Amino acid sequence: MASGDTAGLNILDAVIKAAPVFQQLFPIDCMIGVADREKNLIRQFNGKEMKVDNFEEVIGKPLPEGDVIHQAMKTRKIARVEQPKEVFGYAFKGSGLVLLDERGSVVGGVGLGVSLANQEILIGTANSVSGLSQEISSNTEELAASASELAHQQETLQALSIEVLEQVRKTDTILNFISEVAANSNLLGLNAAIEAARAGEQGRGFSVVADEIRKMSVNSANSVKEIKVILGSIGQKVEQIAEKINDFSDISQQLSSATEDIAGSMQQLANSAGKIMQVARIL
Repeated sequence: MASGDTAGLNILDAVIKAAPVFQQLFPIDCMIGVADREKNLIRQFNGKEMKVDNFEEVIGKPLPEGDVIHQAMKTRKIARVEQPKEVFGYAFKGSGLVLLDERGSVVGGVGLGVSLANQEILIGTANSVSGLSQEISSNTEELAASASELAHQQETLQALSIEVLEQVRKTDTILNFISEVAANSNLLGLNAAIEAARAGEQGRGFSVVADEIRKMSVNSANSVKEIKVILGSIGQKVEQIAEKINDFSDISQQLSSATEDIAGSMQQLANSAGKIMQVARIL
């Protein structure tokens, strides 16, 4: 046997002995295959889930041209391939390496297939997180828009309540004027009644008119008092409404601020999901 053949066999033997050790050290499910210089598969180390069920039948058989070990030996470069779950029943990423002796001659090749199950889980989780964050962001944007519209409507209500209070206060001036007119009318009616009494029979008709004037003035004064009570109550209610509007305004501002914080957090979450997806594709 030539020294080159012996060296090549020694290299293959060393790789075969080391393969199961590296397989156990690898934290992800994987399988390892070793081929000789003729590109025949001579050893296959199955993983837990990643396995070739009929590997006894393929041992000693030529590797297919699409195999990652075959590609590495043909090109003398590291070859990489990614297979979906539909091909072998499990998704994996394969890497092939050509084995050379001291003279640079090809003595064989070794291939490592790493399970992509964790990658699929990470990508699926990242997609779910990204989708949820986008949905929540959309909802928070709508909520923020509603909060903004609510704040605008509250400002309008507050302005209207202030206007109503001003109108109520203006009625006080009018009512005071009516009260003065009623008081003066009552005084005039009293004076008229006195003069009618002095006039005797001739002032009798005028006395009736004077009494009616006094009754009207008294009724007007009483009505003014009632109106003042009612308007005072209305003013108090409007002030209470204004206070509630202020409270709602504070709440809407807090809500708007909270939705902005949520939107920012959702954006960070979406960015994190994107980073997870990038890392998952590397695995």
